[in-house]
Amino acid sequence: MRAGGARDGAKGRDRVLLGAALVAAAGLMFALAGMAIKMAGASLGSVDVLFWRNVLSLSILLPWIVRRRPGALRPVHGGLMALRGVAVVCSLLCYYYAVQVLPLAEAVLLNFSSAIFVPLLGFLLFRFALDRRVLLAVLVGFAGVALILKPGTDFFQPAALVGLASGMLGGLAAVAVWRMPEEENPVRIAVWFALIGILITAGPALADPVLPPAEAWPPLIALGLFSTAAHILFAQGCLVAPADRVSPLDYTAVLFAAALGWLIWGERVDWLLAAGAALIVAGAVIAIRAGRPGADA
Repeated sequence: MRAGGARDGAKGRDRVLLGAALVAAAGLMFALAGMAIKMAGASLGSVDVLFWRNVLSLSILLPWIVRRRPGALRPVHGGLMALRGVAVVCSLLCYYYAVQVLPLAEAVLLNFSSAIFVPLLGFLLFRFALDRRVLLAVLVGFAGVALILKPGTDFFQPAALVGLASGMLGGLAAVAVWRMPEEENPVRIAVWFALIGILITAGPALADPVLPPAEAWPPLIALGLFSTAAHILFAQGCLVAPADRVSPLDYTAVLFAAALGWLIWGERVDWLLAAGAALIVAGAVIAIRAGRPGADA
């Protein structure tokens, strides 16, 4: 029995390590996607970047659609799928704008503040329970946001509020996913997001139907590849190992983004951003470890 227990324990540790590696790789992919957004934004607006990102992502997912047939796209809960898709599209429009005007690490971090909005939005929309640990997570996280926004100082940038809006809308999308039936498929969710994104951005993007310039295509293609890889790696990591143990490693994206911002654009991280990042990550970890709000309600 002891030998069997030791083997099971080693297998469990291996799964956690594998899950952690996959989630950290997702963080790297997310940071690289941010880099691609910033590069593409030099010649395209946020709406155009998101439109072509969704077109390319849908192209990447097309083999899954063909293999599973169009009937596999039918969502189990269409309303929540639509809510999630619209929320993510609006979140990314805010995020893409923030990436183009803020340091990359700051924009990524504000987008990742979604975890501290989830408990509040879950309570307001679906009456998820709020316990003391979750409230502590929210307070700690918002203290970090305050350090990053620097309100009332000469360093305050209104564009940072757009980045924060991307986090809030991302939190709404996460709440919608939590309410979805278990039968929903992660790839189906990604396909529906791409379809909804194309539908929302097609009008403005095609109002002046001109293909992106040649220099915009490499970062656009990279964005489609990196963002799709980030979604799949994160989902797989949370399937391999317990999500509450490995999902906080998604915040490695902030470290990767800071490194890329420094190497490519010479962006520096000040102590307020570093302290704010520490508090937001701490708040997110507390919220994640506290579990799904209201899961037992």
